[in-house]
Amino acid sequence: MRDTDDIRFGMVGHGHITGQFLAAMEVVEGAHVGAVAGRDSGRASAFAQAQGIPASYGSVGEMLDKEQLDAMYICTPHPSHEEAALAGIDAGVAVLVEKPIAPNLAGATRIVKAAQAAGVFAMEAMWTRFLPIYGLVRRWIDEGRIGDVRLVTASFGFSVPVMPEHRLFNPSLAGGSLLDVGVYPLTIAHWLYGSHPVEYGALARVGETGVDEIVSIAASYSGGGLAQLGCATVSDLESSAVIAGTAGSIEIPVFWAADRAILRAGGEEVIETMPHRANGFEYEIDEVVDCVRRGRTESDRMPLALSLEMAGLCDEIRGRLGVVYPFEEGSD
Repeated sequence: MRDTDDIRFGMVGHGHITGQFLAAMEVVEGAHVGAVAGRDSGRASAFAQAQGIPASYGSVGEMLDKEQLDAMYICTPHPSHEEAALAGIDAGVAVLVEKPIAPNLAGATRIVKAAQAAGVFAMEAMWTRFLPIYGLVRRWIDEGRIGDVRLVTASFGFSVPVMPEHRLFNPSLAGGSLLDVGVYPLTIAHWLYGSHPVEYGALARVGETGVDEIVSIAASYSGGGLAQLGCATVSDLESSAVIAGTAGSIEIPVFWAADRAILRAGGEEVIETMPHRANGFEYEIDEVVDCVRRGRTESDRMPLALSLEMAGLCDEIRGRLGVVYPFEEGSD
């Protein structure tokens, strides 16, 4: 692909999160959204007209047949990520798949194996890992500004009414707090310690619909670091992450969308802000555009191995909590 060519995205799904993606796309150079596909052609058409997207389709297959796409952003309910991703990969189109990349390790593995076999780019849309403020936080840690890291606390929780058919509470849609927002605190702990926990315990409130509504996790890591992590869909939780060391601490307010960090050490407080160009989604889009232009099949910053590791960990945690989705029952 020539450097002057725009990377043309297709969108699969047109729910709430697509507004953030489209707003971020406005500040990304060399890329644009050319089409959208949904389960209902009428709704997809209305969305496309409202957002100024040139084309709309009632299925992923139709969009892939009729459009020349370089990449697809997949933001449908969790259980349908796999089908859309595999269709894109089979068509030779790079895929950016909203987190979780699939509801379980089996589905994530099928996506990863297909992408690797076809030599097609694939990445989970864990946008937090691309936020610039984390580069500064890492530098503070590497410089020893807070000493040896001993503990990270992070949680992401909000409160909404329990609606059995809503995707957050419907087990057929892989509902629950763990996959929707729990992956954020799990990911920051992995980013900090660079590994799977060597030991952890998990407790949860499992609601009447059979999904985890609030989860608390305590974990230890190979270097001796600890983590206290939480997630919820029925309770507002503290939104800051705090990294505590032997000589100080770093607070990251609203850590999953962070543009600010606070260093407290030696009796002093340093506050640094790195405003987003748009809303923070632009950095993961930048990564996809760069990788596609360079002919890369995965991102070094969000490798497929990490997606598999997170999917496996979430499977383990759900297993301990007794949360099983209907489409998993009876599977090997």
